[in-house]
This record gives sequence, structure tokens and C-alpha cells, in this order.
Amino acid sequence: MSTETDPLHDQLLDVQEEHRRRHLSDELDELSETMEETILQRHLAKGFFKEEITIDSKAKTRVQDVLDLLENEEYEKVETQLNGLEETVETAATTVENRIQELRLKHNSTVAAMRRLNRKVERVNETRLEALEELLGDWRWKAHVYDNESGLSTLKQNANQYGKEMRDAFEDMKDELFGAYPEEIRNLVFRMIEDERLSYDDLSQNQRQELANSDVSEYIELTLS
Repeated sequence: MSTETDPLHDQLLDVQEEHRRRHLSDELDELSETMEETILQRHLAKGFFKEEITIDSKAKTRVQDVLDLLENEEYEKVETQLNGLEETVETAATTVENRIQELRLKHNSTVAAMRRLNRKVERVNETRLEALEELLGDWRWKAHVYDNESGLSTLKQNANQYGKEMRDAFEDMKDELFGAYPEEIRNLVFRMIEDERLSYDDLSQNQRQELANSDVSEYIELTLS
């Protein structure tokens, strides 16, 4: 005995499957974007802060594996792995974002102190210091890394290169600002800029005299303990 299929029922099933596929695809696209941004920020941090931020190396592979399952229309397997995958990606993103936030705050505080000193000694272009401070504050890195055509490999190179450019700018301004001081106290001045408390007893007599004769003598009264 033959059975007839209901065309309307079949059409409804097709629509439901398509809706299911699109829903899963949208969720995976969002996770893939988050994973990509996390990877790029790691490369940017390596270039700028010279720090390798460790994340779960399997996270990117797991994203690709689930994307392959979706491509093969294995929807039940995708749904089974989705919650665990989301947790893995979010953990990696949070790890990177939190560490970068710490590094940004530290560098931003240093640049702000450099600006205060520079207002007295006027060695560095103020606009350059302001630009670096603003960049560290806003962290609008995407416009400097993304383009409309490049794949992930090129984007990682862009991120690392942009980080190095920011690092070079930071180091150049440090050299301009602190390079004028005698070598014996150059590092001491920078340490004070970074809000490190220095002990008077730890300084040599010559260092004390060089600091007292320098244009940071007023600043020393506030930071030297």
C-alpha cells in the first residue's frame, strides 16, 4: 500500500530546517567573529606591549569543527556542542580583554605623566602624546587592522604591525623626553614617571645631585620618599 506525502507538510519541514540552520549559522558567525577579534588583539598586544597572552589553543579549532558540522547539516551535533563552544570562546575573549585592559591602563597612566612633565620641559610634540593617550583610552584598533579583502593571516600581520608602530611611537617619545637627562639618572626619572616610589637612601650622592640640578626637581619633592 503506497502512502502519499503531504506537500504542505514537507514544505513546512523544509522551512523549519532552514530556520534552524540560519539560527545556528548566526550564532556560529557571532562566535567566529569574537574568536577572530580575540586572536587579532593577541597579536596587537604582542606587537605593542611585548606580551604573549595565553588562551586555550583549541578554541579556534573547535569553532571550525562546529562550522564544518553545520556545513554538513548535522544540526543536532551542532546544538549539542554549541553551549560548550560558547563558553570556551567567551573565556578566551575575557582573558585577552582583561589583560589588555590592565596593560592599557598602565601605559595610559605613564603617557599622562609624560604629558605633565612635557608641559614643563617641552621636548615632545604635545599632539603626538595626546594621540597616543587617546588611542590607549579609546582602543579603537579595528579601523587600523581590518580591511575589506584580507583573510585572517593578513589581518594578524596587520594587528602585529600596528602594535609595533604604537610601540615605536611610545619608545621614540620616551627617548625624546628622557634622553636629555644624564644616563645615570635617566632611568630614575622614568621610574618616577611610572609612579614608582624611590628611596632617598638608595640613591648615590651623584644621583641626588644630578636630580636636584635637573628640570624634574619639583617633581622629585612629590615622588621621592
